[in-house]
Amino acid sequence: MSQATFRLNHAPATPAAAVCDCFARLFTALHRTSLYPADHPACRDAVAAVATELAEILDRDNTVAAAVVDDRLLLSGYPQGENEIRLPGGMRDLHRWSIEHLAFERGVMLKEIQALFGLLHRRPADGEDATTVLSREGVTHIKVGRLSTGGNAAVNETVGIRLYRQAVEEVAAIHRQVGEHRQVDLGQARHIVEAVIEDQQRGDQLQALTWLKSHDDYTYTHVLNVCILTVAQARTLGMKEARLNAIGVAALLHDTGKCFVPPELLRKPGKLTAAEFEVVKQHPALGAKLLRSLPHVDDLTVLVAYEHHMRFDGSGYPERAHPRTPNLASRLCTIADYYDALRTIRSYKKEITPDEALRIMSQGAGTVLDPVLFKHFVEMVGLYPRGCLVQLTDGRVAVVVATRTGFATLPMVRVVTDEDGALLSNPVEVDLAAGRADDQRLGIDRAIDPNTVEIAPEAYL
Repeated sequence: MSQATFRLNHAPATPAAAVCDCFARLFTALHRTSLYPADHPACRDAVAAVATELAEILDRDNTVAAAVVDDRLLLSGYPQGENEIRLPGGMRDLHRWSIEHLAFERGVMLKEIQALFGLLHRRPADGEDATTVLSREGVTHIKVGRLSTGGNAAVNETVGIRLYRQAVEEVAAIHRQVGEHRQVDLGQARHIVEAVIEDQQRGDQLQALTWLKSHDDYTYTHVLNVCILTVAQARTLGMKEARLNAIGVAALLHDTGKCFVPPELLRKPGKLTAAEFEVVKQHPALGAKLLRSLPHVDDLTVLVAYEHHMRFDGSGYPERAHPRTPNLASRLCTIADYYDALRTIRSYKKEITPDEALRIMSQGAGTVLDPVLFKHFVEMVGLYPRGCLVQLTDGRVAVVVATRTGFATLPMVRVVTDEDGALLSNPVEVDLAAGRADDQRLGIDRAIDPNTVEIAPEAYL
């Protein structure tokens, strides 16, 4: 899919509220038309109403554009605070096609909107992208595409990235369901875990993408990342697929109890007070109680939800009269939870690199974490995991593309810049462990926060 530019050349004349209302009605119409055949009067009327409303707006503005960010649309050209449209659960069709930019231009016709709806009502076939499909349908006044990430670096959409984004959306749907109805779609949860296991059998694309996260969807990306990393640990320990499925579902639902925690505490930019922390500490017990009340939820899922903040040495919470060692699945989940939480961008702290996260975690090996499982985890992910951006000892920048057990500090890398920081037109692969580099002493000097440079690591995986 082509790179899209999220920009208007002039300030729009139409009030932001009118454009917000138009987009909201567009997505209402999209949902309605998915329930009936395309020639049903309800579908025809809904699409016609959207086309009329868009035409009125485009009489005043040449283009109406929005960026797709998780479950929100951000309007282009409007002041911050007026430009946001929240559409919980309404963005799945756009995410499915990896559409991150959506624009309607003056002259858009009814048949073009119908073609867009027809596209969004189905899943993409292998190799299909929205731009090509719409162009084939003769759509010239609706533009879709990808936004840039990591500054000016373009991102090549891969099966792994598309799968990761879809999984985040499905995790979000599950957690909204829990919060609103106090129930869980276990079928959907199992589907996500099956996709994770299948991906790991194919080559582990998802594990390399666990750092693709933002503060706005922290809850959902974090839960998915914990699931991916927990299943990966269990798999490398030699567990059978049935056990992997059970552990994966447990990891996916480990934070269910957070639906009982006030959102302002979960998003608080700073340290919690003692009283606030006591409220947060209740979520494992509340989550386990909720899961226990639901049909078809197994004991392991309930146990992991209850134990994921219990420490290896018996401390942690919920407090017990007789401390004991948590279940193996809980210990694996705790390691994944700790690791991803340390690496995640939050509003009150800067992201730390994977090697820094592991060094912090090592201080809790034997107390917070099972020391044997932690050592195994380090061997599995490496100090510089796949997808990590690093600076080599000769000054060049590289992306880690593969790790191997026993070589935690010497992964396979793809060198993407020269010593002066200029991007290479043809990246070079170097196996640091094999010593195939010209300089036998070549190694990694440090990991780099990808938000500090205009390089998108995912483009090189």
